[in-house]
Amino acid sequence: MSTKTDRIKHYFAGGNTGEGFYSFYDQIMGPDANRLYLLKGGPGSGKSTFMREIGQVMLAHGFELEYFHCSSDPNSLDGVAIPALKIGLIDGTAPHTMDPVNPGVVDEIINLGAFLDETPLTTAKKKIMETAAKKKSCFERAYVYLAAAKGVYHHWETTNHARLASESWLPIYLRLREEIFGQQKPSGKLGTLRRLFASAITPDGPVNYLESLFGGARKIYALEGPPGSGQSFILERLVATTQEYGLSGEVYHCALDPKRIEHLYLPKLKIGVVTSHWPHQFCLEQNCELIDTSSFIKQHSHLSQETVKEARLVFLDLLERSINWLQKARTLHIELEKHYSTSMDWQRSAELRDEIIRNLLRTYHGEG
Repeated sequence: MSTKTDRIKHYFAGGNTGEGFYSFYDQIMGPDANRLYLLKGGPGSGKSTFMREIGQVMLAHGFELEYFHCSSDPNSLDGVAIPALKIGLIDGTAPHTMDPVNPGVVDEIINLGAFLDETPLTTAKKKIMETAAKKKSCFERAYVYLAAAKGVYHHWETTNHARLASESWLPIYLRLREEIFGQQKPSGKLGTLRRLFASAITPDGPVNYLESLFGGARKIYALEGPPGSGQSFILERLVATTQEYGLSGEVYHCALDPKRIEHLYLPKLKIGVVTSHWPHQFCLEQNCELIDTSSFIKQHSHLSQETVKEARLVFLDLLERSINWLQKARTLHIELEKHYSTSMDWQRSAELRDEIIRNLLRTYHGEG
């Protein structure tokens, strides 16, 4: 029997990346969503708690859930989805601002800011504005270091790639293609891909939810090796093959470079292909095949060895500096939350929460 935690999948829909804040929030719900609640309200208005409490009730009623964590505080939620009902709740405020696409039909704005008593906030206006400005500055500094880290990582990658034995990765790709898709027949239609993050760069350091997302796989191929050792070539082609066969795939992008693919999961086949290296080394004890891609790289010259060594050290230093600024930003955000939370009418917020829960359960019972 599955436990409550088994029935929750954990993701990041947005991330602190080398390109600034990067959003996959449009991937939380598909185009056939029945209802999407967009939560508005400033820090301390209880958006995360509001969604989590609704999720807990729906979990108690037997629903499987998807939790989308905040990359600036993994303990906070930016979204909750109930796949069986095709219903979701999403934090629609900056930096992942979302506006209704089909208002009144699918999308509904929930303004928790309406429950604020602005009188005490007025006296703290100057302090609030100063704190918000400092927080913004901290994120800007973090993104400067992340952009630099991305550049160094790319140099590290290209240095290894230059030593990559010509098409040494190709036999591995062809074998995986045959083992994964060999028994499948193309449907004649392109498959659909859902793109999200399995990991994020957070104030707590790199955080990943690979175990949550791949724990149910019957087979995992873990590509283990340094940057530039052919993993991207293999994954990009497997993602393309997924579409060619008309299969649905979950594609997980790199937390530092969101344009790069890091993992692929095929729900229908229960097969996953992951890149396994720091900071997301991953291979289950059972049903996991480890593939060492470092063997594809020819022996380095002394110069390239020094280049790789320096790139790794500089990358780690830049990453640490960015995390430090994310920590400062979170501290300032907590200060802002204190100002607002004491001005909230939590009773009215709870009443709205309970009303939404009743509506969700009516939908489940076919009454809505």
